[in-house]
Amino acid sequence: MNTLLRKKLGAVLLSCVFVLEGSSAYASENKTLSTTKVKGAKKIVQVSNKFDINSIKSSISGVQVIRLQDGTYIIISSNLSDSQLQKQLSKFKGIKKIQNPKNIGIVKPIQRTPVQNVSPPSTNTSGGAILNDSFYKYEWDIGYTESNKAWPLVNQKREVKVAVVDTGVDYNHVDLKNRVLKDLGYNFVNNTSDAMDDNAHGTHVAGIIAAEANNKQGISGITGNLDVKIIPVKVLNSKGEGQSDIIAKGIEYAADKGADIINLSFGCDEESTDIENAIQYARNKGSFIVAAAGNDNINCDNSSPAGEAGAYTVSAINSSYTKAYFSDYGNSVKVAAPGVQIVSTVPGDKYEAWDGTSMAAPVVSGIAAMVKAENPSVTPSEMEDVLDKSAVDVMQKGKDKYTGYGLVDAYKAVQLEKTMEK
Repeated sequence: MNTLLRKKLGAVLLSCVFVLEGSSAYASENKTLSTTKVKGAKKIVQVSNKFDINSIKSSISGVQVIRLQDGTYIIISSNLSDSQLQKQLSKFKGIKKIQNPKNIGIVKPIQRTPVQNVSPPSTNTSGGAILNDSFYKYEWDIGYTESNKAWPLVNQKREVKVAVVDTGVDYNHVDLKNRVLKDLGYNFVNNTSDAMDDNAHGTHVAGIIAAEANNKQGISGITGNLDVKIIPVKVLNSKGEGQSDIIAKGIEYAADKGADIINLSFGCDEESTDIENAIQYARNKGSFIVAAAGNDNINCDNSSPAGEAGAYTVSAINSSYTKAYFSDYGNSVKVAAPGVQIVSTVPGDKYEAWDGTSMAAPVVSGIAAMVKAENPSVTPSEMEDVLDKSAVDVMQKGKDKYTGYGLVDAYKAVQLEKTMEK
């Protein structure tokens, strides 16, 4: 595999706004997609410390104000044109900067599904270990990826750090409290050290990777009893939105804190120089970057982070081994992973089944963590090679734009890494 990072053209503005690639809801295969676009004129403003953001609401009729982080807001008007909104905002002395956002999207829940309503596939076992977690039988992602067959092959006590760059993580959750490195986390939305989740998305992602296994409750993460720890990095607000420059800081922060794997389960449908540079920075520090392909059933090659050089992009399959109806596709897709009815943790010691490439990406992040536990010196380029070559064809033979090299396989990946070490 060519390990050189390719140079992207057509950089986007710093104001690209990212949205989540997984729904906080379960949708059947024939339901509508879970992401809709915000209508109306839109601007991103950066304001001074003493500026009263409510003065915009009181002065401009019919505007909606969405906070991205301290001092930065999205202003939406359904009554004004783009130029009219720009003119009105220019009158405020406390506004330091006005930018044009790109592709704002709000994740709209369709239906939240209790775990008990999920129907696990009849082929939900790979012949590997069976755990005593109460919802283990619903975790078809573990069996389909042969993760439970891989666990005994790997050093159980070698710590691997996986950063979840997302909406934060509920570090008090009963299935995560022993798995989250709370003191290493950071909240770039509020600029504090408290990376608590106020959305649920990041908590769901974290549980897929590393929920505590065999503790007679909840679920097991894809990594089972391996010593995999989560670094929570909050870059998205309570609505699941964030700016590319802030997200880039989060990626670089995770790399600086020693993250072996960095999971990115969000997306914007244009490329971002900020994100690409951050990914390259992290790779140079030894971090392996996993990205969700996206949920709009479109080509993801020009999106971010899925289309960025250095990102290992993951599409979603269903239990019939075919591309999930919502999953994005393209030449950027490297492998596929289960992404439909994936049961995981949500805040408040609860569990839900969600759909999305946001759920497929952490499956791959967890499997990458297994390979890293097997060989701590494996580089990002070598990791790509292992995952590519060990994937199992599920559609056409060889690489295709829907599932990449195929379904990720933990057992084969760990075995291959053992062979390559010799």
